[in-house]
Amino acid sequence: MIPHDPNRPQIDPRGVVLEGRERELFELIAATGYVPDDQNFSDFCESLKSCRAWLISGTRGSGKTAFPEALASACNLTMCVVAGRDGLKQEEILYDWDHEEQEVWMRENLTIAKALPEEEQSAFLERARKKKWQREFLILGEVGAAYDLAAKAASSKTPPPVLLLDESDKFGASIEDSLLMPLERGLIYIPRYEGGCIGVADWLSRPIVITTSNDLRHKLSTPFISRHIFSRFATPSLTTELEILSARNANASSAQLALSIKLLDAVRGVAGMEDHPSLRESIDVTGAFTRSSIETLDETLLSRFFCYFVKTGEARELLNIQIDYLLAMTNSFNPEVDTWLASRDPEWAKRWPHFITAERQ
Repeated sequence: MIPHDPNRPQIDPRGVVLEGRERELFELIAATGYVPDDQNFSDFCESLKSCRAWLISGTRGSGKTAFPEALASACNLTMCVVAGRDGLKQEEILYDWDHEEQEVWMRENLTIAKALPEEEQSAFLERARKKKWQREFLILGEVGAAYDLAAKAASSKTPPPVLLLDESDKFGASIEDSLLMPLERGLIYIPRYEGGCIGVADWLSRPIVITTSNDLRHKLSTPFISRHIFSRFATPSLTTELEILSARNANASSAQLALSIKLLDAVRGVAGMEDHPSLRESIDVTGAFTRSSIETLDETLLSRFFCYFVKTGEARELLNIQIDYLLAMTNSFNPEVDTWLASRDPEWAKRWPHFITAERQ
């Protein structure tokens, strides 16, 4: 669990959207450096209005995990995170019992019972056994904690937490099944627990659940998917990618932004590349160019920065053959990239006056 900052005010994104202030929420998120895609943001707003969980599908590095992180940061919300992996168990994400403490509790009460009159011992131990299942012995996993925090937030009239179910395609069928009840009912029923269940049934008070999937390990079940509003995070357009790069690398010059996006756009177009660079690599490359004050590339420099977006030996060999092409593309006019930069930087417009004039006409 990542707690919110108690020294900052909290904002309830669900309340903001229900009041018709979607644009205000968009700007809050964008101020963190994450610029949401308009359609994806619209889908997210629908998930808030419906109080359903939001399932994001997409390739690695497309910003799926970054969205809930930006949301939690923008609105100062507590965030609970379940990271998908092999061997994940229900008790890790929902709840478990502190068996050692329960044993200590019973030993202590057995000692007390032995000192009581024989006719009182049975009733005393029966009460002790029931109390063994009280809240103090309950250990909540991230999902259990999120729904419990949501119930407490509803009581105190504060914003609910964000629950990120990351890389859900690694969960497996048993974990998916265990999440069906909380996603639908908002409650987690616990056998023998003195309170019966944890969570909050009121839809408007539930955690803001965001589920991500890389679509790699296995297909999510229909019942699990049906409890979500669905979005697909596709590769952003070059102009959207530029907006994101500019927001995430505030100190990058127009030349550095152009260099990184033209380079990676060229790499994505190389035939035979099995693992194309994603938005994550674009952000990293732009950051590297900014740190090193790189605004032009030659063959030596380009090879130096391969490490940010080349992930296999075969890919490096392939791009080594394409170095002349890649360098040429970084120095060529790109209508989308250069027009976008020229609209924000008059000095950049002077580099391509004829091309940009033609594009604007």
